[in-house]
Amino acid sequence: MTATSTLVSTANQDRSHAEDIIRAAYRQVFGNRYLMELDVQPSIEALFINGDLTVQGLVTALAQSETYRRLYLETNSPYRFVELNFKHLLGRPPRDQAEISEHVRRLADEGLEAEITSYTYSDEYLDNFGTDTVPYARTATSAVGESNVAYQRNQAMDPGYAGFDADQGSVLLTSIASRTNPTAAGARKVVGGGNRFSVTWTSRVQLGTVRRSAQRSVVSYSSLSKTIQSIQAQGGRILSIANA
Repeated sequence: MTATSTLVSTANQDRSHAEDIIRAAYRQVFGNRYLMELDVQPSIEALFINGDLTVQGLVTALAQSETYRRLYLETNSPYRFVELNFKHLLGRPPRDQAEISEHVRRLADEGLEAEITSYTYSDEYLDNFGTDTVPYARTATSAVGESNVAYQRNQAMDPGYAGFDADQGSVLLTSIASRTNPTAAGARKVVGGGNRFSVTWTSRVQLGTVRRSAQRSVVSYSSLSKTIQSIQAQGGRILSIANA
């Protein structure tokens, strides 16, 4: 598991302290990913070093940068992108489908900058990190106000100390859709892409004369996200998702 660390900067008293904060912010925002020289943001760093940006402003600017757009928005599905935004900017996994749907809609309607600030200027961000603390994995251990499933999902999303957040399918798709606890090994196994899944769901449309019936769809992993979205668009409710 990746170690949790907390770095706070109330003022940029010296260059070395500012650089420690900058390194921690890059590591958190970019999911421990190694960045090439062309990926770093010297103009953003200079604003922070000069005292023109708080840590909150630094984190926001890095997540709104073209590097973040290229590495995470352009290479992932909106579902996976939002999943990573929760991890990178709020230090926790998404709680439910409603949270993900809200952010996917915001991304589509208002764009990247609005999507990022909806995390970094939220009450939740300020309550947990304020303006001077680099975000960290709050649910790597038990956290006040978070359920046990948040810890399990954090484990599933954690690439390990030497790993990084790579371009891949959603890690939490089945867990969130079926409202179940993932396991780190199980969630990562799903990412391989070759599995087939059985989705059991109920429709708001009455089938027959007396009752609404549960229905079952068997789909590949690559079609799972669209299937879930289609069911929810019809007002359906997912009961379970399991390997077929």
